[in-house]
Amino acid sequence: MSKDSPSGQRHGRVLRSEAEETVKEMLKEQFGVDVEGVRFYVGGKGRVYAYKECEFDEIAKHKGIYFGTLERDGLRLSIEGSFIVGKLARKNVIELDDESAVRWLAGEDVEVSVRGYWILKWRGRDYFLGCGRGNGAILRNFVPKDRRLQM
Repeated sequence: MSKDSPSGQRHGRVLRSEAEETVKEMLKEQFGVDVEGVRFYVGGKGRVYAYKECEFDEIAKHKGIYFGTLERDGLRLSIEGSFIVGKLARKNVIELDDESAVRWLAGEDVEVSVRGYWILKWRGRDYFLGCGRGNGAILRNFVPKDRRLQM
């Protein structure tokens, strides 16, 4: 197949034509979420974009918003991806108090004894802070530098 054929391109072990199903399976496994009415597109470097089909699909230069990245060990959600999934998530959600949430938004890691990818929610608010990866001791922060709070 040609390099330009979306069904022929691979990212890691996932064919792009299979990527939508893979993303949905990962969401169900990692966060206990069944996402309805949302399509997924995998672009370069394993970046996942979420969108709803519309009449302008053929002329759109870019499909959807940045949703996350397919990593070797799971799906790492973007801040926007955590907002989409967070309200529906039935597992792997951590609530942070005010002090920890502000530190997270400033780019700091959080000390938590968890493994894998977790959605972070600001306790007492309907606000999701993004997604981090736990190694059993800390939850690694992925907030981009240009989106961090300046402290």
